[in-house]
Amino acid sequence: MPALILMTLAAAAQVPIDSTSRGAKVAPERKGGPLGLGIAVGAPTGLTGKYWLGNWSAFQFTAGGDSGQVGDLAATGDYVLQFRPFHTGAEDVSVPMHIGGGLNLGGNIDKRTGGRWLLGARAVGGLSVLFRGLPVGIYFEAAPTFSLIDDLTWSIDGQVGIRYYR
Repeated sequence: MPALILMTLAAAAQVPIDSTSRGAKVAPERKGGPLGLGIAVGAPTGLTGKYWLGNWSAFQFTAGGDSGQVGDLAATGDYVLQFRPFHTGAEDVSVPMHIGGGLNLGGNIDKRTGGRWLLGARAVGGLSVLFRGLPVGIYFEAAPTFSLIDDLTWSIDGQVGIRYYR
């Protein structure tokens, strides 16, 4: 199964785009600056941000309540690579995809549940919808997460969010 996913991503990356050079400039896909802040619903639900390091990479983060019991909290931080495997057919809309990895810190602050905290690695993949004339981006993503500290366990987190870029 992992080999099939890697072959699919490799094939998708071969679709021609305007520029295949990693250092080449991509046409502005949205208004605003490199930092976007907003809200996200999912795991975790709360505040989200993304800082574009260039046209091909970014750092993203989220902090807030996690799905589960009362008092669950989580924070994530990811480094992601952006790629543009297809065109939308509309010049005003861009749909870059991202894959990357990062860390997830989650736990519970309710003393009745023992205050357990988990730390682990996560892989993340998703897509954004960017509007050339607006400083707004909508995104969808999924992230398999493997907790390594306090308990050896795994989960699949997902999010839908919106960010405003300044």
